[in-house]
Amino acid sequence: MNKIRITEELLMNSNNFSIKEKLEFYITILKEPDNVLFYDEEFIRLDNVVDYIKNEKFNILGWALFDIPVFYSHCFYNEYTKEAFDLAVCDIGEVIPRYLDSSYNEQDAKTIEEAIKKYDVHIYENFNN
Repeated sequence: MNKIRITEELLMNSNNFSIKEKLEFYITILKEPDNVLFYDEEFIRLDNVVDYIKNEKFNILGWALFDIPVFYSHCFYNEYTKEAFDLAVCDIGEVIPRYLDSSYNEQDAKTIEEAIKKYDVHIYENFNN
């Protein structure tokens, strides 16, 4: 799946207006690669995340970009499977899969699949009630 298709899938599944705006704008940037807005760190980090998903060949179908609570953290949630994972980009170009443990502390994982398996998704129950 290419970066535009990945982003369109995230856009289709995301409900947060601010996130949807970012994703729509990112798609515009992808369609116009000479656009200087790629110098904006927010979109560079988003590009790093989408690149990571693409390179890992992760099946993003059904997943939403749920939140970006701090500049480096991108939180994903699948409403259908009730699963979650985070991708952190603390340093530009370095993407780290993460999960929240039972104390809601961020923990690093080796893969997205490991992060999904270990993620304590109870935090999302409050958002879905």
